Amino acid sequence: MQSSTTRSDSFTKFNSRQWILLAAPFVLTASMIGVYIGLDAALGFPPGYLAAFAVYWFGWCMLFPAALLGGLGSLIDLFRPFPRFSRLGWKTHLLLWWPVVFPLGFIFIPRLAAGTINLPILLGSLVIGLLIGVTEEIFWRGLFFRFFPKNGWLNLVYPSILFGLWHIAPQTVRASTMPGGVYSFVFYAVILGVSYALTVRRTGSIAWCTISHVLHDTLGLGALAYAAWLGWLA
Repeated sequence: MQSSTTRSDSFTKFNSRQWILLAAPFVLTASMIGVYIGLDAALGFPPGYLAAFAVYWFGWCMLFPAALLGGLGSLIDLFRPFPRFSRLGWKTHLLLWWPVVFPLGFIFIPRLAAGTINLPILLGSLVIGLLIGVTEEIFWRGLFFRFFPKNGWLNLVYPSILFGLWHIAPQTVRASTMPGGVYSFVFYAVILGVSYALTVRRTGSIAWCTISHVLHDTLGLGALAYAAWLGWLA
């Protein structure tokens, strides 16, 4: 009875910005489903798909965090401190680099061997990787650790599950080709979110998990989705 009362009291101590953040993932996912469907219908694929991602990256993952934290400059603080690579420890390295192995081994190397990667695709994928890695770590890891620094449920479990579920939104117009489809993709995203959240707990910032996330998405060669549209396959 006492633990239930204590838990209830802790929730009553949340400020308005904390409550807004807790509600944000649900509003994000629901609204982005509409954005993906609407822009795909209006612009077609892939321009509508890319435009919807731009709404997510710059609206939800940049402007919303900046508004909640008090300005764009405050986002930089989420990347501090930046521990030295040599001081991360083997457990942190394991959390950081296992995600990079999968796109490297199953996408990048096979595509490279098949000769389907050229410089525009590589550079385009790097740009997309930077956009995804930086902005998603700001929202899904940085904000939750900033507003709930001592609550493992709310800075690790809660955002990791909802990070996975958000990935349903873009799949409403472009389904995953992974074995298991949307279910395996969401599960993989949850595990990825947990790994990066644990990294933030160990390092105190989103700096290193952002680097891993950028590499992960770059090696996944996201620009291949837009290559034919932009004439990059020539």
